[in-house]
Amino acid sequence: MIRPHVLATVLVAAGVAAALVLVRRGHSTAPEASPAASLAASVAGGPDASAGAQVELGELPSTKRFAVTAFDEGLPTSGQWRNGFDLADLNGDGELDIVHGPARKTLPLRPVVFLGDGHGHWRAWKEASFPPLGYDYGDAHVADLDGDGVQDLALAVHLKGVAALRHDGHGHFTPLGRGLDLESGASFGSRTILTTDWRGDGHRAIVALSDGPRPPSRSDSGAVNLGLRVLTLGGAGERTRAGSGPDAREWRLEALATTALDGLFGDSLAVGDVDGDGKKDLAIGSNLLGENRILFRRVGAALEPVPVEGLPVRGLVRSVALADFDGDAKDDLLVAYASSEGERWFVGIDLFIGRSGKFERRTIAREDSRNDFAALAVCKFDGSAAGSVASLASVAAAREDGTVVLFAADGQGFVTSDLRLPNAGREGCRGYRVRCQDLDHDGIDELVASFAGESDGIRENDACASQGAIKAWKVAVASAPTRPTRPTRPTRPTRPTR
Repeated sequence: MIRPHVLATVLVAAGVAAALVLVRRGHSTAPEASPAASLAASVAGGPDASAGAQVELGELPSTKRFAVTAFDEGLPTSGQWRNGFDLADLNGDGELDIVHGPARKTLPLRPVVFLGDGHGHWRAWKEASFPPLGYDYGDAHVADLDGDGVQDLALAVHLKGVAALRHDGHGHFTPLGRGLDLESGASFGSRTILTTDWRGDGHRAIVALSDGPRPPSRSDSGAVNLGLRVLTLGGAGERTRAGSGPDAREWRLEALATTALDGLFGDSLAVGDVDGDGKKDLAIGSNLLGENRILFRRVGAALEPVPVEGLPVRGLVRSVALADFDGDAKDDLLVAYASSEGERWFVGIDLFIGRSGKFERRTIAREDSRNDFAALAVCKFDGSAAGSVASLASVAAAREDGTVVLFAADGQGFVTSDLRLPNAGREGCRGYRVRCQDLDHDGIDELVASFAGESDGIRENDACASQGAIKAWKVAVASAPTRPTRPTRPTRPTRPTR
C-alpha cells in the first residue's frame, strides 16, 4: 500500500499529468474546513466555478504604463538558480546585493553573493568565505540573527535542513549557534525561509517551511517532518562582534501550540498582519493537492488557520504574498494557484482583500493553461509620485515558461494588466523567485528574478539550454495610475460554505 506522503511526493514530482490522473480517479486530499477564526473568509464563486464567470488574463484592463531596461550587468546567464534569494546590503557599502544559495548541480556548493553598485552592475563576492558545510540549493535570507548589529545569513537547504551563519561584517562567515547542522537524509528540509521578530522582543527568528515528503531511502531515520519550523536563538544579543571562540548558544524550536500546520509543505512563505492586531500572521504556499490551510493568524502562542473560501478545490498554491492593496493598513492575501478541473488545468492569480473581517476575492488572472504563475512579488513601481492615490501596490509574477508579467496598481486597490517580459535566452527555464526593491535610491522598485530548468530527456521542446539565469530590470513609469474602464463581468453565484 502506498503511504499518503509518498503519494503526495509522486504527485508533486509528476506535475500536471499526475494531478489530472488523480482527479479522474476521484481522489481528493483536501481536508475538512478548519474552525473559523475571528477573521472569516466570505467569497462568492471560486476557481472551480464556471469558467465564464472568470476574468481571463487578456480581459483585464490594460494600461501599458511600464517599460523596462536591463539592470543586470555581471549577473549569471546560466546555472540553475533556485529556489530563492534575498536582497540586502551585506558588505556595508550602502548598496543592495543579491544573496543566493548555491546553484543546483553546480560546484562549488556554497552560498553566492553578487555585490551591487546601485547602477545595474554586479560582481560575485569571491573574497567572501563560508564554513565547509553541506550546502545545496534552497533559499537564503539576510538578517541580524544574533543582535550584534551586523547582517547574518540564514539558509534553507533542500533535503538537509536549515543553517545560520554569523557575519563579521567583512565577508567572513562562521556557524552561528548550535543545533542547525546540515546533513543528508535530515528529517526536515526546506526550500523557502524568512526571518521575523516572532516574539516581539526585537530578535529575529527563522521561519522555514518543509520541502515535502521524499522516498524513505533519502532519510536516515525513515521519518520526515513536514509542516513549519520557527527557530529562535537562545541568548540573542549576548555575544557581540568582539566575542571569540565557538558560539555555544542553542537554536530552539518554538512550540506553535497547534496541529494545524502538520503535514504542510510548499515553496512560498509570507508574513504580515491581515487583521490589524499588530501580531505576525503567516501565509503559506502548498504543494499538496487540495490543501486550503494557507493563511494563519497569531492567537497567543498558536497559529490558527483562517478559512479562505474561493481557493481551488483541487489545486496547488504555487506562491503567496501579503501586502496592503486597498490602503486600510491591513495586509491582503495574494495567491497564485494551479487547479485541476475535470480534464482541464487552470492557472491564475487571485487577490483576497480584507473587508470588515471578511475577504472579497478578485481575480487578477485566470487561464486554461499549464503555464504556472510560479512566483509572486508585490512592487512599488509608482514610488510616491501619485501622492493621494490610495494604493500603489503593483504585482510581478514569474511564470513556468520563463516570462514575467507585470500588473500595474490602478490606484483603487486593484491592478491592471500592463507588461509581459519575454523569455528570450531562457526559454523553458522556470521562474523560481521574483523580488522588488529599490536598488538605485530613486524611490521606485527595481525587479529581480531567478530562473532554472533542465531537459527531462523526453520532450524536445522543454529544454532550458542555459539551465537558468538571474535577471534584473529597471522599471520606468509613463504615467500615474488612473481608474481604468473595466469590462462587465457576470455576477457569480454564492457558494455555500463547505
